[in-house]
This record gives sequence, structure tokens and C-alpha cells, in this order.
Amino acid sequence: MNNLNLEADIKNIKKILVDDEKFYQIPDYQRPYSWDKENISDLIDDLTTAFLNNQEENYFCGSVVLVNNIYDNRYDIIDGQQRITTFTIVACVFRELFKDKLEKKSLKYISNSIQDEYEENKRKLKFLTNEKYQIDFEETVLKGIDFKDTRKIENTFKDNRYLQNAHYLREFINEKIREENIDINQFALWFYEHVVLTVITCPSQDSAIQIFNVLNDRGMPLSSIDILKSSLMQKLSSKEDRNAFKSKWELIISNLKFAELDLDGMLNTYLYFKISTNPKNRLDKELINVFSQENKNSLEIIKEISDFSDAYIQMSTLNDKHVFCLRYLRHKIYWNSILSSAIYTQYPQLEELKELLVAYYYQNWIAGATVARIKQTSFNILKLVKAKQEINKIKAELNNNLNKYSTTKTFIEEIESSSVYGRNWDRAVLLLIEYFSCDNDKVTFIPLGTKLHLEHVLPRTTTEEWKNIFSEDEISYWTNSLANLTLLSMRKNIQAQNYSFEEKKVAYKDKDRVTSSFLITQDILNEEEWTAEILLKRKERLLNKVQSKILIFD
Repeated sequence: MNNLNLEADIKNIKKILVDDEKFYQIPDYQRPYSWDKENISDLIDDLTTAFLNNQEENYFCGSVVLVNNIYDNRYDIIDGQQRITTFTIVACVFRELFKDKLEKKSLKYISNSIQDEYEENKRKLKFLTNEKYQIDFEETVLKGIDFKDTRKIENTFKDNRYLQNAHYLREFINEKIREENIDINQFALWFYEHVVLTVITCPSQDSAIQIFNVLNDRGMPLSSIDILKSSLMQKLSSKEDRNAFKSKWELIISNLKFAELDLDGMLNTYLYFKISTNPKNRLDKELINVFSQENKNSLEIIKEISDFSDAYIQMSTLNDKHVFCLRYLRHKIYWNSILSSAIYTQYPQLEELKELLVAYYYQNWIAGATVARIKQTSFNILKLVKAKQEINKIKAELNNNLNKYSTTKTFIEEIESSSVYGRNWDRAVLLLIEYFSCDNDKVTFIPLGTKLHLEHVLPRTTTEEWKNIFSEDEISYWTNSLANLTLLSMRKNIQAQNYSFEEKKVAYKDKDRVTSSFLITQDILNEEEWTAEILLKRKERLLNKVQSKILIFD
């Protein structure tokens, strides 16, 4: 790498966006800005946690790879555009929401991170996004944000990811200020002065892309797992003990591979089991610190890791409807660590625990809650499981969190709405209904792959035949609702298309001489017609099934 003539330095956001006489842009070949609600929630949660824990320490937030574009007199961002774009939006949100609460120093940081102080007439912006979206970004965020009071942020600003995330940032920052009593001026100063990135400036585009590939290469020479293994083995004085440790370590890896699992996932779950809080350092540092406090030798440690790994494998391979439902969740580390710990500690009320976790996490998922809202409660449940507390205490803890944010009310509104289709949970909810429509416990996991399709019985593109059955208002209300959706394999979905109800039933049943394997689709075959009245009855049946599994709290 030395022959690449690189410049690398750790810089805070103030240095990058305020002090340095540099201007940045996203080259036109880069993919569009893509961070979503979850990314924004994670960022604000991580930043506020770091701020509250130690305001004097720097918070490392990744790397940025740059190359000087001499033609535009700007630096092309080869890697790190998601962070830099979001940091710029954060500055705009600070400006709009808190200009009356921020002191002169903070306001100057904010202003100069958006636009050059000495180029006001020319609007020399510090950062330009992808040229295809620059006008939207500039007009709706950089120049000023017209905040709307809407809960349907994605729908309201569906064609403007920048404005979406500005609204999410407003929501999450205000929420943290209320909950943690954060001084916004101190937080703004800390954001600019203590959030740092590794800035790598390359002499050419080719060298920048080479660096990008190295930074994103999974085959790193020494991972945190390698360091952990080496540190534990070094504490063993005899060759026999080191060989015993190595054999046990290799057996753990072998057992995980046989179950199609990986060591990294298991050890991260084990880490959550050990510390029951959000990790602040690399896996090896966190675990080595825990082990030193417990004063265990390396053979005792590897025995415990092996036993936990067995519990992790058992949990991950359970042929269980509740676990199947949990596997669709985005942030699996929380329920994963809770159930693995329950199996490891032989928690006596495991079945009730699984039911509660499905109900809690699905309510939050469907209500649109972010991971920040479930994180601490998940750690609290993990602690209760480790202590083998009664299931009623766990239920009360989950219920308190749901009540705090009115999650249940929002969940009911969302599941009963006319816009279930297109949500990130639509297929998962139908699969939950599918699993629990079967009395047989010998069900198999159905992945959310390309072979699984959502079918609109009343098609999205309606023919005259369908318009004779449904009014325009009924079509608008029912088409994307839960009642009108069912599951099909890819082949069946193609066969059904936009046909009449009778033709669709033939596709569901007789095409290829195979009936759809999904029970909720087979149930539709019992209907002689598809009308608003039928949909109303099906809505009630499906909602009862969903709510029987998710509305189980007092």
C-alpha cells in the first residue's frame, strides 16, 4: 500500500466539513443515497449513547475514502457517502429545530458545514449529492426543511429519501432529548468535535477503489475472533492444555458448520449473554475484559463457550413455529441471545417466553418502532432470563415498554389499515397466520425468498369484470389490505395474473395439477365469489388469528 502515496488521518466532523478547505461530491457512478429509518435510528441511538457515556471521548464512526477531482475542484467520495450525506442532513435538522437554543459556536459549525462561509452569494455548498437528486436535496433540505406533522413519513415523501430521513432525524433526536434530558447545544458541539472518521485521500480513482475493496474485504488477516483465541491460548502454560483448547475450539466450529451456522454469529450472541448490554468495544476486548473479572482459566472459558454454542445450535435449529416467526425479524441478535440464554440456563418457562417474544417484537415491527425502542427492554429480558425470574415479570417488563410508546394502538391501526401490502412485514404476517393455521407441529420453515410471492386476489390492475363487482372506493380500500392478500409460489403467482376470480381459483388449484400448498390460499378455494362482504369476513378471520398470537398482553 505504501506505493499508493496515500494520505490517511483521523478527523472529526468539524475538521472534515467545517475547517478543511475541501468540498465534496458523490460521483455520478455511485449508487443513490439509501439509508432508511432503521439506519437513522441506529445512528442517533449510537451517538446519544456515546455522548451520555463519556463526552470527553471520541466516537469512531467509520471511514471515508476520497479522491481529488481536479475538474470539479471537489473531492469525490468513493466510500462513506451514506455517513457524510446523513451528517449533512443532521446539520440541517439542527439548524431548523434548535437555532434558538444553540449558541454562536454551534451555529457557526452548522452553517459552515452546509455552505462555505465566504461563498454565500454563490452558494458554494460543502457537499453535493448524486447529480440526479441534487436539486431535490438542495431545495428541500439544504436551503431549508419544511417539516410536516405526519406519521406516514415514507408515504408522504416517498420520492425524497433526504427529506424522509430529515423527518426521522427530527423524531429520533427529539425523542432522545426528552428521554435523556440532553443539552442540545452540548450535543451539537460534541457531534462536531468528537465524532471522528478515518479519512483516506487517494491520488487517483483506481487507488481509491483499491482501498475501498481492502476496507470491505472480509478476509482480514487477523479478526477479533483470532485475537480472542490467541489471547486465551497464551494464558495456558502447558502444551497439553493448549492442544485441548485448540481441539475444543475446532469442535465448536465443526458443530456450527454442520448446523450451517458460523462462529462469528455464535460468539456475538454469547457476548450479549455475558454482558446483557450494548457492546462498547470489539468482541475480543469485551470478552477478555469479562473473563478477567470472572477470574476463570482458559479451559473453563472454552468449556462454557462450547456449552453455550450447543444451546445456540439447539435454538437455531428448533422446528418451532414461534422461532420461525422470529427468524423474519431484522435485528435477530436480541431474541437470539434471549432464547439461546434460556436454553443454556434451562429456563423453566421456555414455551411461554417464545410466545411473549413473538408478540412483543411483532407488535413493535408492525408499529414501525426502531431498534432503539426495543434494545434496552431486550437487555432487561435477557437479565431476567439469566436470573430465571418468573414469566410474569418478563411479561410485565414487555408490557411496560409497549404502554410507554402506545405501541399496541399503533400496531392495531397498521394491521387493520388499507395499506398492508408493500410493508416490510407483509409476508411475515401472512406466514405467521399460515404457521398457526396448521394443527400439526411438524411444519417447516418458509424463507422469504424470491420463490415466495404475495398474491392480490382482487388484482392491483382491475379489469372491467372486477370493476363491475367493486366500486372505486372499495377497490382503493381493499386491494392492498390484509384481507385481499395471500401466499403463492412464484409459478402459481405468474399463472394467476390479473384474471377473474374463477380463473384465479383454477390457477390456485389445478394448474400443473398442483394445489397451492399454503393453507390460507386453499381456504380461498371455498369461496364462490370475491366481494367486499367476503373480504370483510376474511379480514375478521385473519385479524383474529394475528391478534391471538400478538395481542397477548394485559
